[in-house]
Amino acid sequence: MLKNVVILLRADLQGWLNGLKRGGEAWRKAVLKGIGYLVFIVALSVLGNSLFTHLRLTEAEPTLLLGVINGFMVFGIIVVAKELMESSLKSLYEAPDTALLHAAPIQPVGIFGYKFIHLTITRFLSILCFLGPPWVAFGLIFELPWHFYVVLFPVCLCLLVMIASYVAISVMLIARFFSSGWLLATLKVLGTAIGVTVGFLLSLTLFFEFEPIHIKQFLLNWASERKADTTASWYPHEWIGKLLLSWVTESTIAVRLRWALGGIGGSLAAAGMATLVAQLIYQRGWENIRQLKVSKRRPGRSTVVPQVSSIDLRQSKASHLERMWRTLGRGRIQSMMLKDFLIFVRHSGRLIAIAMLTLFLVVHIAILFVQEGNADVNAGLVLTVQIVLYSMLITFGISCNGLRDEAKTWWMLKVSPVTPKLVFTSKFLTALLCALIYAEFWSVFAVGLLRIPKDAWIPAMLTPVLTLPTACAVNTTIGTLPWMAELTHQPKPVLRVLTFTVVLVVDIALVLAPVIAWYTESFIAFIGLLILFVGIFIISYRWGIGNLRRLLIARQ
Repeated sequence: MLKNVVILLRADLQGWLNGLKRGGEAWRKAVLKGIGYLVFIVALSVLGNSLFTHLRLTEAEPTLLLGVINGFMVFGIIVVAKELMESSLKSLYEAPDTALLHAAPIQPVGIFGYKFIHLTITRFLSILCFLGPPWVAFGLIFELPWHFYVVLFPVCLCLLVMIASYVAISVMLIARFFSSGWLLATLKVLGTAIGVTVGFLLSLTLFFEFEPIHIKQFLLNWASERKADTTASWYPHEWIGKLLLSWVTESTIAVRLRWALGGIGGSLAAAGMATLVAQLIYQRGWENIRQLKVSKRRPGRSTVVPQVSSIDLRQSKASHLERMWRTLGRGRIQSMMLKDFLIFVRHSGRLIAIAMLTLFLVVHIAILFVQEGNADVNAGLVLTVQIVLYSMLITFGISCNGLRDEAKTWWMLKVSPVTPKLVFTSKFLTALLCALIYAEFWSVFAVGLLRIPKDAWIPAMLTPVLTLPTACAVNTTIGTLPWMAELTHQPKPVLRVLTFTVVLVVDIALVLAPVIAWYTESFIAFIGLLILFVGIFIISYRWGIGNLRRLLIARQ
């Protein structure tokens, strides 16, 4: 069994290395994951530095310090457990190679061992990301010795093995005894909700300076209430927390060694229990999930013959929808716009990003409302910039990534009677309408709720109308570049990231320009800005159509 596990791990490592050498998709995923981890590291570092600095200056008791450490531990464990739950479902039961491995002469416990080690290795960076920054801030503020940071790596590994074991056991029990379509879908939705909530909570670190949001005091009060709670002292995060606290207090080597051995023993016991459970129920659970997928692919046929009344009702509904559809307009441009919009909304990640940005916007509006009940001119202009910039970001999937999403069906556009102008105009208008609706809705909501003065609400309502057409034209043109569309060229992930960075800077400049013109109250500057926007729009529009023409006639 161990020999099979080693062979599978070597093959997996070789496949990963080949993907990095020859596949642009692996590099793209690595770059995007690195950017996401960097954002979390910065946010957690800010939060940890603020809390531990406050505790050091106030000379807090060790029990309060332990409560804060455990708070960070709970947060990191929840995030890592969420990632492990999603990865375990996919790796143990839904991965393409799982069926092949079960058909091979390999014991189910050997397959589980390979998958478990793979999950642990791939999530080690995650636990370092979510637990490392506050621990490093803790060590720097309390001036701990260098070997404290060396201990962090085995501590993270032990904790990760514990979490992965508990999550794997839970997933195997669900697959064996409670497997159903709605339950698996609920678990996936739960993981998405946890991810959105985590990102939203971390974003609150940006508002530490606002008096109405006492985030720091709220966390300290939570830690104080946990001081007298000893019922959960056997939890893994309690072990690790007391091990870290032993470096600050005057603890002997025996005490530190006791907590260290407790963590190592707990991780080994958890891994052994997971292996035992896999030996008993993993094979049967995989068969249940497989049968569940087969039953979904073969739905039962309905033998019910529709009655005449139901047919008439359907025809009346169809005619009503058809009349409504005609009132909205018809033609090729309408069909193309509908197609672009449906492609955009089918990606759940983009919907999650829209929800995240909307939560940030709601938090900002709530802060302004709680702070004063109304907003002055400066606050209104800042809110306008945020709303317009968010409306651009949420439509990146249509403008910058619209052509890339059609890579698999690009041949249909090449052989269909559509012109480059029609394709470009469709994506441009779809992005523009979505951005305008989003921006104007939140502008009206903010103006009505915050009672923004007239000098500020006029720019808030007109800035999207002035800025978004030019910005969407520029973004759509950028999406027609060969390395952005990825239709006829090899993927270039680094160049794509650099291009996205430049586009973001340009969009920020396009948003700030009319706001500055409104603020200076210069009529000449405003007219010059309008002429500049019209020129940029015309150049972008013609350039984008030219790029699309070359893509449509290019050979694959």
